[in-house]
Amino acid sequence: MSAPSEIAAIPGIPGTARALWARLCAEELVPVHGLFDAVRGFEDKLSRRSLGHTTIDPKLARELVATTQRLLGTLDETTPERTRRLVQAAVRYLVVEDDADGDLDSILGLDDDAEVLNAVLVQLGRAAWTVPIP
Repeated sequence: MSAPSEIAAIPGIPGTARALWARLCAEELVPVHGLFDAVRGFEDKLSRRSLGHTTIDPKLARELVATTQRLLGTLDETTPERTRRLVQAAVRYLVVEDDADGDLDSILGLDDDAEVLNAVLVQLGRAAWTVPIP
């Protein structure tokens, strides 16, 4: 078992995101279906918010949601705790709106979310799934 502090120290997490990232890595593990629900809720919020607003990059938002769901689909009861913690922290970082760059406040608001997700993907050997950041 890896300590949450070791998991939080992965490369690629933006400096401005590190404090929140470390807290998320230390959270209790939750069932995978709860993480799927959180991503769907965030996707709904993004959809509602993007109607008539130009502060969200809709392509990046769609790619983040799809890639996060794809990554969640790789988890099962045999997934090591380190992997579960990394994936859960990435999901939680995505759905927390008030992170390093407020997700809904700026056209750049999801860039830090993409950097966090990409760092986790690289760490888990899934670099081919990384999300392009505009």
